[in-house]
Amino acid sequence: MAGGGKKSVSAFSWSDAAGQAFTLAVGAFGAALFLWLNVPGGSMSGSVVAVTLLSVFGVATGLGRSLQVLGLGAIGVAIGSVVGPDTFNNMSSYPATMALMAVCVASMTLASAAVWRYLMGWPASMAMLASVPGSMGYIVSVSMSMGADAAKVAVVQMSRVIFLVTILPWIIVWEQGGVRAALPPQVYDSPATVASLLAGGVGAGLLFTRFAIPGGLILGAMIFSGSMHYAGFATGRAPTWLMDAGQIVLGAWVGSRFVDFDWSLFLRILLGAVLAVGAALAVSVGFAFVASEYLGVTFGAALIGYSPGGQEAMVALALVLAVDPIFVATHHLGRYFLINLSLPFIIAWMRRNESAGKRQPET
Repeated sequence: MAGGGKKSVSAFSWSDAAGQAFTLAVGAFGAALFLWLNVPGGSMSGSVVAVTLLSVFGVATGLGRSLQVLGLGAIGVAIGSVVGPDTFNNMSSYPATMALMAVCVASMTLASAAVWRYLMGWPASMAMLASVPGSMGYIVSVSMSMGADAAKVAVVQMSRVIFLVTILPWIIVWEQGGVRAALPPQVYDSPATVASLLAGGVGAGLLFTRFAIPGGLILGAMIFSGSMHYAGFATGRAPTWLMDAGQIVLGAWVGSRFVDFDWSLFLRILLGAVLAVGAALAVSVGFAFVASEYLGVTFGAALIGYSPGGQEAMVALALVLAVDPIFVATHHLGRYFLINLSLPFIIAWMRRNESAGKRQPET
């Protein structure tokens, strides 16, 4: 019996590893294709799209924890390598841009909820839960406790990331007049330095994760790498391949989350999802223009920093599109805390309204 059990575990392990390798290979193919087609942010968006399509056919395999850690650590190290003496020059504007971000989050949520409530006919509480940009696990659990259709809420929350990863780069390039901002020629860190930064960055990321810091893997690696570069222990930039590899892993991870996804349900609410994301994105574009016009922030940094996407994907996108990743990371972290501090009050308010509605006599 014992021998049979070991054999079974070993076989499963090899099968799982082969599935993950195949999923990553498909993600890399998608990234290469998008880069060849000159799609902005092609490494991540190509990987996301390719692996999501793979998931449609039920062939994709979810990535293991070790691959996730390495991928996010690589992105954090690459982002941290841009840190220099002038990196924090714009921090004096952060209080104003943070305040504007808070108004933007509220406006995006209301705009998206209006689509679900008035165009798609969803109940008010369900429309609101589907529209809050973040804390998906908490929102889905609350949906279940309130008797809302948690499956629809989860589908909306998950599909938002795919839409944003593929659409945002095009908006930023359009605002730049159709020309992507390019990084100047760089001196790159040596392989030994990259290996040391990756080891230290992964360690810092795991430490941040242990203390439940949101986006801890990327944030910890970014802070470690940034500190080393700011102090002069690392004097170059992380090589391009490190960021591309991290983005391929992140994209494959996002895409593989759609394994066993209810695509028939997605197709039934596709119109609402497109309109809701479009409404939220239009609001974030408006606020990004305000920030760039009056607060001295570039449009690209403001748009990605204010967008309702996942923190890891948005920070990675910022570096690829040559906008300020420190600004983006800081504002997405602020959004996370804003949402998690305000959600309990929003949920309590919705529950009171629903209880009041149930108590009203029928006419």
